Amino acid sequence: MDSIVAEFDPEKHPRTTFNTSDEEKHVSDCYFLESVDKIRFSYEAAAVDEQSGRLKVPKEMALNKVGHALHWLDPNFRKFTFHERIKRIVSLTGAIEPRVMQSMYIFKQPYIGGATNEHVDSTFLHTEHPNTLLGIWIALDPARLDNGCLWFIPGSHKGTRDV
Repeated sequence: MDSIVAEFDPEKHPRTTFNTSDEEKHVSDCYFLESVDKIRFSYEAAAVDEQSGRLKVPKEMALNKVGHALHWLDPNFRKFTFHERIKRIVSLTGAIEPRVMQSMYIFKQPYIGGATNEHVDSTFLHTEHPNTLLGIWIALDPARLDNGCLWFIPGSHKGTRDV
């Protein structure tokens, strides 16, 4: 991810911010919606000055996430995404003919990082048939109760649930 961020020029991208409580905004955000086959960047809301649109902190500390075609466009992410070990783990869930719909790198920035509210991934990724969406979350840093680790509903991969 370091090389992707190093090559990223904030002047060539809009100051799109992302959070899970802003679902309505993302429905009409073309930069977000058209990211399915691109590598796009979203910022923490607190990192962008509302008046000027300028970043308040260095770009490395301003990013919320990078997505959504890392698995196709970045060789390191592609190698990891399609690794046999990942395929084996997915097969254990009972998924039939799984496809990768998106990939993202989510930053957890100190001091300005926003909370990720409880949500159901299918709010953002719609499928024709219920129970066909599986999300995989891999922590790259230690994830503990005291630093905001992921919570999930056990067995939630087996059916639809409201949060």
